[in-house]
Amino acid sequence: MKTLFLLSQHVLLLLALTVSHAAMANEGSAAPAKPAADAHGAPPKKEENKDDHGAKDAPAKDAHGAPVKEERPKRTFEGQEPLFYFDSKRRPYIEPFHKTADEEYFICRGVIGEWYRELLAQEANMLAKKDGLDKVTGSTCAVRLVATNHGKKLPIISIELYVNSNVMRSCILGETCPQSRTAIMYVLNKTLYRSYFITDRDKKIRRFYCLDNKSNILAKEECWYHFFDKAAKEKPSGHGAH
Repeated sequence: MKTLFLLSQHVLLLLALTVSHAAMANEGSAAPAKPAADAHGAPPKKEENKDDHGAKDAPAKDAHGAPVKEERPKRTFEGQEPLFYFDSKRRPYIEPFHKTADEEYFICRGVIGEWYRELLAQEANMLAKKDGLDKVTGSTCAVRLVATNHGKKLPIISIELYVNSNVMRSCILGETCPQSRTAIMYVLNKTLYRSYFITDRDKKIRRFYCLDNKSNILAKEECWYHFFDKAAKEKPSGHGAH
């Protein structure tokens, strides 16, 4: 229950972060390996104009009368790449290559910044190395959007890194996932943390980690559990109150 509670309260802030300065490879998710780039994952909303009668203006159209498409995020002034290429609804600008009732999968290229994908691969390998597990290159990768009915109903974002294409096929299309290297975005206080799920079915390994925006391990559990427990411990007990 506390996972759902925190997820609904915090992870939905990610979109706002992806459009803010990526000087934190986390939207805050500060960029550890590289200087965080502005997370222009989504263009700012346009103000809604009203006519003299208070009615909203019709959607913008081009010279031929066709609706104007939302502008795709670009590199920052410094030439840095955004974390994610998402629109204002946290949707990639490409079609999913696989979808179910609750999940959609997109190829990473063109959806996640190249430097950020490399950073996530480095972190996943650092964690997998603790158990002597296979490395990932980041080239075999999928962005998974998980539907949610909480808050603004924006999807949860996770980056799925695979050791090879066969594992990717099995994890997405098969009944089992031999190995997982998953990074789930978690936002708190304008900082994007990363919850990692590292597994190996044959070696019976199943690990959880929470990393901060400098790639430091904060806890060996999901970030929402870590911060929930931390907040509970810091909360005044109320003993002695009248």
